[in-house]
Amino acid sequence: MDNVTVEFTGKNRGFASSNSSVMTFEIQGVSEREDIRFREFQSLYSKYATERNSMKLQEYTVPLWGEGHNLYPQEVYSVISENKLLPEVIEKQVRFIFGKGPRLYQERIVGEEDSKRRVRVPFYDSQIEAWLNSWEEKGYEHYWKYLRNIIVDYYHVKTCVTKYHFNRGRRVGAQAPISALSYVGADEARLAAKGDFFGKRIKNEDCAYVVVGDWLNISGSKYDVFNRLSTADPFAYPVAVAFNIEKTFTKWVYSVNDWFKGLYEWIKASNLSPRYLNSYLKNALNAHVHVIIPGTWYKAQETILQGICESNLIGDDKMPVQTEYKGVKLVDDEGSPFRYSASMMDELITCELRRITSLMSGEGKNQGKLYATTKWGEDGWKFEDFPSKFQEYFKSVIDYDKRADQVILAGKGISSSITNVENDGVISKSGSDVYYNYLIYVATLTLDEFFITEEINRAIHLNFPYAKKMGVKLGFWIDIPAKQQETSPAERMGNTATADPVKPQNK
Repeated sequence: MDNVTVEFTGKNRGFASSNSSVMTFEIQGVSEREDIRFREFQSLYSKYATERNSMKLQEYTVPLWGEGHNLYPQEVYSVISENKLLPEVIEKQVRFIFGKGPRLYQERIVGEEDSKRRVRVPFYDSQIEAWLNSWEEKGYEHYWKYLRNIIVDYYHVKTCVTKYHFNRGRRVGAQAPISALSYVGADEARLAAKGDFFGKRIKNEDCAYVVVGDWLNISGSKYDVFNRLSTADPFAYPVAVAFNIEKTFTKWVYSVNDWFKGLYEWIKASNLSPRYLNSYLKNALNAHVHVIIPGTWYKAQETILQGICESNLIGDDKMPVQTEYKGVKLVDDEGSPFRYSASMMDELITCELRRITSLMSGEGKNQGKLYATTKWGEDGWKFEDFPSKFQEYFKSVIDYDKRADQVILAGKGISSSITNVENDGVISKSGSDVYYNYLIYVATLTLDEFFITEEINRAIHLNFPYAKKMGVKLGFWIDIPAKQQETSPAERMGNTATADPVKPQNK
């Protein structure tokens, strides 16, 4: 067999040669694939460039939060709030982690050598409890409200912003140097930096300031600038703001939702489904009636109209001018008769159809519409169903909507059984399915709780150093309901004699 040499003369063409022959070749589709790859890289670089955008606010440089805008939290809310499913799913996530509310606890190791496990043991401290309950007396929101607001922001944009309010003498050993914490909305807070960042990418650690204001009205609003909390020197400033994010891969300033971008088109599709159906109900040919007008009727009415118009024009003292025929106007405003024209027959048919349609009723603005044609050789009008495929249209939209719901729940990482949504939108009937999926979900909340309670635990440890030494923290007390077979009839739900049908969760 001859040795074959292959050489490329371009990215998709070349020739193959041997001692006895030469053959040229061209690989089809390479150009198209290269164009696709080029467009993908263009899109990638475009997104990378927009993520590096920033704005100047006096002497501060504010990195933009969002692609081509500074309104990422507002964008997330705008899309989510229009969805029939996501607002309640996120609200369930908030309630799941909040459980029975925040509690102080210590972690202890229990069990024998071969079955040791770490559990949470409730801890009561009068000083810490008194400090937490004093927030409202000082004019701040209750610490339960503060935590709930932080949770809501976390599940929307993976960001928690907290303002520290310090007592006087915070740096000279004052007792409880932190007066209270308060919530700052992630929608109004942005990071800022000072210095020259020309040609340099700003990172989260470069931003030593937090700017709070209305980013929907940049020119017409005043902005408050706060020093960002320094964990190395927390009492350095009279007021400080902690801006905490859950790091997103390739993002170096702000966090973005790990599910929002991937589900964006599905969310939009789910939001549009009811609009498509409502639009069809309002604007489609809902009567679905085809009226067949016989030609003989048309000819007879045309002859009558021609005769009336001719008689009106000739004039006869014994026969007064006829001003109208079946809704068709035959004289002008001054009473002068019209000559016959073909448009009179069109108006006559319109009047007849309007009279028939008025007998129909419906909420839609186009219900009662008729489609009319003329048929020769028969005397009576005929009414037939107008062919349409509205059932297929409705079914396809509803099927797509169900699929969008399934994808949204899967993307959120929360089982449909514990959100009370099954494939066909009905409440899940499987108790064991709900129970075990709930156990699995609760077991994944460790990191969520850490980010949400990070600042309140930091404040407790700064105010009460002994609590840090003892490992005292504040966390959420989540009770897991006992399975029905593990409870006596008196303890089951619905029995007013039961004391507490739940078991505390060991986390």
